[in-house]
Amino acid sequence: MDVSIIIVNYNTRDLTVNCINSIIENTKNIAFEIILVDNASSDGSPKEIKDLFTDIVLIESDKNVGFGRANNLAAAIAKGEFVFFLNSDTILIENSVKKLYDFFIANESRLNIGVLGSVLVDAHLNTNGYGAHFPNAKEERLKNLSRIPFFKFFLKLPKKQVYPLQENYFEIDYVIGADMFMKASLFKRLDGFAPDFFMYYEESDLQKRISNLGLKQYIITDTKIIHLEDGSGKIIRKYSNRKRIIVHQSRIIYLKRNEPREFRKFVMVDFLFTGLGLFNFKYSFKENLTYLRNVIKTY
Repeated sequence: MDVSIIIVNYNTRDLTVNCINSIIENTKNIAFEIILVDNASSDGSPKEIKDLFTDIVLIESDKNVGFGRANNLAAAIAKGEFVFFLNSDTILIENSVKKLYDFFIANESRLNIGVLGSVLVDAHLNTNGYGAHFPNAKEERLKNLSRIPFFKFFLKLPKKQVYPLQENYFEIDYVIGADMFMKASLFKRLDGFAPDFFMYYEESDLQKRISNLGLKQYIITDTKIIHLEDGSGKIIRKYSNRKRIIVHQSRIIYLKRNEPREFRKFVMVDFLFTGLGLFNFKYSFKENLTYLRNVIKTY
């Protein structure tokens, strides 16, 4: 088995069906399996998947364990030399799996590859992502302070990094979690995604650990995958407040794990601005209080 394609589903039945169909239609000349982890969906996803796709491996979790832990369940039984973590809100439009595989095999030693990804595009084929640089405590502090008009004029915020999309490939700190292609043996060596994270920042954390081993991450540009951005995240109940809590908690966990020396400085500033969030009129007072309590307990 060359590649184990791993998808996590939580109440995204139609998106997941479209994703699997696109894999089957476009993936040629390579031995692959599809492993789907269902995070206790309530939309009939497991039955639909069983009825439509008899050849895929389906893992049914009895509760929603989050993104990273669900992927870990699949990776534990994966048979492929490589694992390809693919979001349920992605659609393959060409033989991207084979292209990622061929590039990895041809360039692994020369480029010291840890993780590969492709250019992600929207439904109109406009680029909408690929990855970014690793989060860091100093930058997060500056982002908070820049919200104060007076401070904004004196702070030097880092410029947005521009990547050479015109090249065949380019190096990046981390590949977005929607399409991570890597050696299964490396994933297992690192014990997979850290269970500390429910969702968000788990791919940054994993690739930070990979980077610490001296390996590098790359984006190849000769293949594109449609990513219906956050299509899977929008099913979170009370999406707006729930999402900001999860994102903030995951950011804290990431910095605590990866920048322990700078973490206290980050917390001092972050705590101040989180407290001011009680006066965020986009949310109800109850939502703001829930947000504050959840963030503080994560410190």
